[in-house]
Amino acid sequence: MNGKEINILLLIIGVAVTLWSITEALWTTLWADKNSSPLTSRLTTLIWKAFRTVANPRDNSLLNFAGPVILIASVLFWIMLLWIGWTLIFYSVPGAALLANTNTIPDLTDIIWFVGYCIFTVGNGDLTPNGDVWQVVTSLVGFSGMGLVTLSITYLLQVVAAVVNKRSFSSQVAAIGNTAEKFVKKEWDRGSFRGFELQLNALTNQLSTLSEQHLAFPILHYYHTANVEKSHPMAVAILYDAILLIELGVEEQHKPAESILSSARQSVDSFLETLKGAFITPAKDVPPQPKLSSLSEKGIPIIPEKEFYQKLEANDNTRKLLLGLIKSAGWHWPT
Repeated sequence: MNGKEINILLLIIGVAVTLWSITEALWTTLWADKNSSPLTSRLTTLIWKAFRTVANPRDNSLLNFAGPVILIASVLFWIMLLWIGWTLIFYSVPGAALLANTNTIPDLTDIIWFVGYCIFTVGNGDLTPNGDVWQVVTSLVGFSGMGLVTLSITYLLQVVAAVVNKRSFSSQVAAIGNTAEKFVKKEWDRGSFRGFELQLNALTNQLSTLSEQHLAFPILHYYHTANVEKSHPMAVAILYDAILLIELGVEEQHKPAESILSSARQSVDSFLETLKGAFITPAKDVPPQPKLSSLSEKGIPIIPEKEFYQKLEANDNTRKLLLGLIKSAGWHWPT
């Protein structure tokens, strides 16, 4: 093969990489009812595990940087794939672009520079596409680059807005109680859970919205906060155990409406479904059981403890998954 022959293999690889870079970006940013694209999801998980490895177990403040780093890395990954793909396409066909001053075939470095310039601008004239076909291709380079950059900026803004929502939800749960027992006792008011239904319904709606946002943006799982009161994994665990304490441990006539409790549990289950996109798995051990006896200190009528803990065992798998989420975020079970 001489220098003027088309390298078919490079051309095919270039087309494949270019198309896949666009697919990765569109899949992650626009396909709201699925997880991140295959390569992006594995890249984000790899970076998160690297942060978890180097972070100090006693001081996980380093994890605060993980979310922004992963978000920026994902966008750069799409751009680099696009850049590599278009570079391979132009380099595979000698003479696709020519040096304007000498009308000669540029080397690989020139092609890389030319493609990068076209992705982020419209070129500067030092290299020119050779012929009508390559003029159209060069226009496609600029279109794909500008489209990807615009899509990335929109994605960044959406993720940041979702991070604010999840921290708002966590703060509301923590304001009621930083453990499941405190949460339930705070909601018990003069012999009933009279105001709890409205509060729980509002939290359920928020969590349902956050579940959809985590499904659309799995990267949200990697946004860590140094403030435990704003930690989403901790808030969901507190809310879930609080629901179990009331649903399984409080005497029947004193419980809130079953439909409200059932809806809240389903919202937690829906949220846990989003963990697959972040490759978060259940813990091996069951987390500490909530202390039913502490509710009686507030005068809350409870069933016998043995009966409650027997019922609680049916929820061990869900609680293990919550513990896995908490450990992944660098926290310990709220007790």
